Amino acid sequence: MITIFCTPKNFEGIFDIIQKNAIRSWRHLSNDIEIIIFGNSKGAKEISDEVEGVYYPDVKCSKNGVPLLSDLFLKANAVASYNILLFINSDILLPKKVISVVKKANNVLAKFLLIGYRFDLRIEELINFDEPKALSKFWEKAKSKSKKKSPAAIDYFIFRKNSLKKIPDFVVGRPGYDNWLIWYARRKLMSVVDISNDVLAVHQNHHFNFHNLKNNPEIFDRDKIPIEEDGLINLDLHGDRVLNLLDANYFIEDGMILKKRTKNYKYRNLGKLPIIFYEFSLILNLYKKLYRIFLYNTSEFE
Repeated sequence: MITIFCTPKNFEGIFDIIQKNAIRSWRHLSNDIEIIIFGNSKGAKEISDEVEGVYYPDVKCSKNGVPLLSDLFLKANAVASYNILLFINSDILLPKKVISVVKKANNVLAKFLLIGYRFDLRIEELINFDEPKALSKFWEKAKSKSKKKSPAAIDYFIFRKNSLKKIPDFVVGRPGYDNWLIWYARRKLMSVVDISNDVLAVHQNHHFNFHNLKNNPEIFDRDKIPIEEDGLINLDLHGDRVLNLLDANYFIEDGMILKKRTKNYKYRNLGKLPIIFYEFSLILNLYKKLYRIFLYNTSEFE
């Protein structure tokens, strides 16, 4: 089965509601799933106990007290009971369909990273996962009312244990590490699969929060400072080594995992290969130019 791991914010205000909804939705997937809660956020141990999870309060953090992705992955790879890991933001609700999708990928792909769009929805109350009618009504609402977000915002990652190691010290909850993970997986020749067609991952809307740091203008002011200290750390670490969902080389549709073959994708991929395999950028850039000039008819995009 699957080990899900996360590092939640303090369970306060709206984050008390949306994080409980998210983590309870993971338990509702199956009683056999392992859930690991990392970090010492207020309320983390209590929700871990409720869902019969595993609680690890000690995790390395930035000097501002925000967990580091490197330590989360290191610890998850070491302590997870199952071979499939799912790292996810603590505000994401998952449907049961994700289980069959993971099983399919595990059966047909040698090494993989499953990712997908998030679908935003305003939720301001606790969901009763023990009431089938209420749960069915929620998912119907999610299908009709949620809004698909940017391909650059990725909130969950599914992969085999130990297939993603040596992660830099990215700060969780800051821009860039999600896009770097896609770049890293492509560089490692993993099959990167966009599972959005089959998995409706619901992101519960909320105000911005610095992983337990309040919206203090002395720390962050969107009008005056484009990115705060921890965000600059991430930017320095990833540089231009970032991709998004459009750079997944596979997708899933009706339970089938298919390779992307459209001309649009091929055209885009040519531009990304020199970034992924930068050691060969000179050759790849030359090939890209020749391919686009002599072999590619840009007016016939599919």
